[in-house]
Amino acid sequence: MRRIDYHTHTIFSPDAKSQPEEHILEAIKKGLDEICFTDHNDFVFEPKWLLKADAYFNALLPLKEKYKDQIKVKIGIEVGLDMKSKERTEILVRSYPFDFVIGSIHSIDLCDFAAEPSFYEGKTKQQVHAEYFDAMKTCVEAFDCFDVLGHLDYVRRYGPYEDLSIDYAYHQPVIDEVFKTLIRKGKGIEINVSGFKRFHEGLPNYLEAKRYYELGGRILTMGTDSHIACDVGTYIDQAIDIYGDIGFDDVTTFTQRKIDHHGV
Repeated sequence: MRRIDYHTHTIFSPDAKSQPEEHILEAIKKGLDEICFTDHNDFVFEPKWLLKADAYFNALLPLKEKYKDQIKVKIGIEVGLDMKSKERTEILVRSYPFDFVIGSIHSIDLCDFAAEPSFYEGKTKQQVHAEYFDAMKTCVEAFDCFDVLGHLDYVRRYGPYEDLSIDYAYHQPVIDEVFKTLIRKGKGIEINVSGFKRFHEGLPNYLEAKRYYELGGRILTMGTDSHIACDVGTYIDQAIDIYGDIGFDDVTTFTQRKIDHHGV
């Protein structure tokens, strides 16, 4: 598999700290084949989480040219999938020449479940996770403006629970519907390797990625979700070792929202 980092955040995201050029230099240092910038846009959390897209392209296009002989640089975006902002999100994606779009569930019913403790009050973990996967199913059915679904089991990071694990067997029928919809629409999943820091595996875990493959899914990217340059490329080799035996013979890469290479 090629070594790519298709999920990175720079100073164009409010929660990130590094300049784009620092990310590129780190990717070159670690011998990556490609890096894709995917800074945030979440209309639910405006104005803080709105991408300044004109400035973003003005900063990244010269860097793409500057380093073209050392690494492939792609310009993407991570959009929050939320039904209340569907039209605005689709307009944004259409309005700029993004190479690649990650669609992620960062909110449920306009609530940031990563930052709002009140979201969990009066609910069991099973109920929270069911809400999350139901929201995901609704969004992947409704949205067409993304290429891969970001960090499938992202909700695993959050909640006031000693045991943060997900009962995948209980939620598998809904997750399967998510996978089938992605496959039917020609969209993929990412292995978000940030999960290795906490859970010693990516998001989604091995068995869920394998299930996606068993159902016919073949579009797969990998990304660190790095918010600081030194994290670019970390855990990519571990992810390739672990997920590589599922059957994917390579990762998928994109140019101008079209697949330019992927495995079998």
